[in-house]
Amino acid sequence: MDAAPLFAPPGFEGPDEAGERGSWEAMAHLAGEAVTTPRAAARRAFERELLVAGLPLAALPVESLHKPWCTPDGVMRASRGMYGGESAQHVRALCDACGLSVPPAFAAMPDHLTLLLELLAFFLEAGAEPSARMLVHDHFDWLGAYDATLAARAEQAVGAPAFDEEKRRDLAEGIAFMRGVVRSIDGAVHGWAEGAA
Repeated sequence: MDAAPLFAPPGFEGPDEAGERGSWEAMAHLAGEAVTTPRAAARRAFERELLVAGLPLAALPVESLHKPWCTPDGVMRASRGMYGGESAQHVRALCDACGLSVPPAFAAMPDHLTLLLELLAFFLEAGAEPSARMLVHDHFDWLGAYDATLAARAEQAVGAPAFDEEKRRDLAEGIAFMRGVVRSIDGAVHGWAEGAA
């Protein structure tokens, strides 16, 4: 599975700037007419401040980070915020069963939104609609929580003394764009799954 640069973690060797711009434009197209591709400065601000783990505004689109997870015997290990939860283990098992490999850059987060979307596309292209519906049911129920996290990061960015007005504007634009994309993905996958059932 190849990951799109839009959600790529730091250090991911992806396409050049033109390819990255294409990924953002593809996401804008997915989100519909109400969402326009952000300016390059807004894309960079979003990527540098929200897609780098450990930074104060970090908000990675990784399922395990936004869902509680338990041990196999049902004991809750974390309310959220940890890599490698049940969802990550399940996605890795699905990939293994399908003969797919998780790119090394995503080894700690096989439940990254990019990989979930690629796995969904894999099932749909293979004509495995029941598997696709199950994937949507099991692994796309956290997008509302991610959207809420992005909303909280937008509020934090407005008051962050480390950012000047230009950086705040860029972050607001990048976050607003990503929220539109996430809501569109959420609506599209669940609308399809409910309609296909």
